[in-house]
Amino acid sequence: PVNIDAVSFPWQSAIQELALTRTREEWAGSLEYLGGQLAEADVCTFLTWREPRWFRPATGESFEAPEQTLVGSAWQNVEATSRSTNPGEVWAGRPAAAPCWALPMRSFGRVIGILTLEKVGHPPNLEEWTSMLDLVAHSWETVGRLEDNNAYQEQTELLFVKALEALPNFHSGHVQRVALTASELGRLLDLSAFQRQRLLRAGRYHDVGMLLNPSDHASAGARYLLQGKIHADLASLVEHHHQAYDESLGLGLEEWVLALAEHFSEYREVHPDESVDVLVQRFVLQHGKRHNPAALDALVGLSVSGKLEEIS
Repeated sequence: PVNIDAVSFPWQSAIQELALTRTREEWAGSLEYLGGQLAEADVCTFLTWREPRWFRPATGESFEAPEQTLVGSAWQNVEATSRSTNPGEVWAGRPAAAPCWALPMRSFGRVIGILTLEKVGHPPNLEEWTSMLDLVAHSWETVGRLEDNNAYQEQTELLFVKALEALPNFHSGHVQRVALTASELGRLLDLSAFQRQRLLRAGRYHDVGMLLNPSDHASAGARYLLQGKIHADLASLVEHHHQAYDESLGLGLEEWVLALAEHFSEYREVHPDESVDVLVQRFVLQHGKRHNPAALDALVGLSVSGKLEEIS
């Protein structure tokens, strides 16, 4: 091995950074960036083992990986592998520039992938990197479960939307229009990314009560969401999505934003052939007093910017 002083990797910062990611692709990209920076490597790649190919989550690329490759050797030995002179190969047909390293990552003893480093300026401290990569690997499992759970929720929301749009007299695209309009209003009102995401989710669920009790669907939808803790934070928005503005109720701005997005979307669906600018002007004159003034100003701003026209 090259006789260069090893550098210590700030693993605590890396783990905190990786814990903030929400998908496997983001996780792999963050790890590759951190590993490359801290080992001063020209190339850093995280590869998971998918027999009989290597799969790179950060790009979605996959490659054949015969046993004679550098990574294949690391997999066979289940130990860190380094090449200081001969190029070797990270994957089939892909030469790895020396000095290069391949470090297996284990989660509860099971190898889940290999972190490869090429053209390394500071070779990693193998004992430190190997033990801490095993700890980092646990976050890969956590992020994977979160990504799978989010994908399941997305599919569930789509099923709700399809069920709603199958109801008689329910306008196709209504749920998506409300969700996008609410999110865009939140953007103009400088709401946080979390609040805008909450508005988007509430928009998707705002009419779920129509499947339970159409005569009082807002309350029925809120009760349904409260039964499951995952979406309980949306209950108040759903319950008040037909509520006329009343400051004394003490509701948050998000409730009023969703109420406006729902009302304007319905108004727009009744007048499908008129321009959005004309509809907004008339809506403000006819129904402006029913809505939060700040949210109403944001609706006008969306119209002026042309963003409202894009929400079809």
